[in-house]
Amino acid sequence: MRHWIFHPLIFYPLLLLIAAAAIFASLEPQNWPRRPAPAPAQRQGASLMWTGAAFDAPDVEPQQHMTVMRNFWGQAQSLRIAVLANAPPPRPSERGARILLTSADAATLNGRPLTVEINYNPLPINAASGLALAVEGQTAIVWQSKNAPSPPEGPLKYELPAQIAPQAIGLRALGADNHEATGLEITRIRITPHP
Repeated sequence: MRHWIFHPLIFYPLLLLIAAAAIFASLEPQNWPRRPAPAPAQRQGASLMWTGAAFDAPDVEPQQHMTVMRNFWGQAQSLRIAVLANAPPPRPSERGARILLTSADAATLNGRPLTVEINYNPLPINAASGLALAVEGQTAIVWQSKNAPSPPEGPLKYELPAQIAPQAIGLRALGADNHEATGLEITRIRITPHP
């Protein structure tokens, strides 16, 4: 005797539902791009820290590649950035990959010199030779560059001048290869403002 699940009025709609779910899952909706949006920082004493979910919706300009690494549920884990081959060092007009600031975080950083620490992982293939960083606001963008050793010898530490009305943290990978894009993975950004 045939089982009830194999009745055509049950079996075929169920089969279509399973196929539709498989197709939808293969599209990986959790990895679809998001509109750039401000990322709130976590407070850690006097410091602001961006990690994990703070990398959910960054902004990027065309000279760079950017990938938000996500878990199965679509939650941001880290940020991979890469610069195109033969790219010169960043110019003041460039903006890089940007973590947009909330108004509360911008007010905390406004007009104060900053110490910035970046935790990173070199990519296993085509690792960048360094990382340039800037806090973008109303005054001219000043990029500071550091070599990014592989394996890391600790976080990259930057001392940045005060910025008026900061809007974003700009990140720019520095190329080590004339033929391939090179990059690195940012796992944490920590900013400590000074009086």
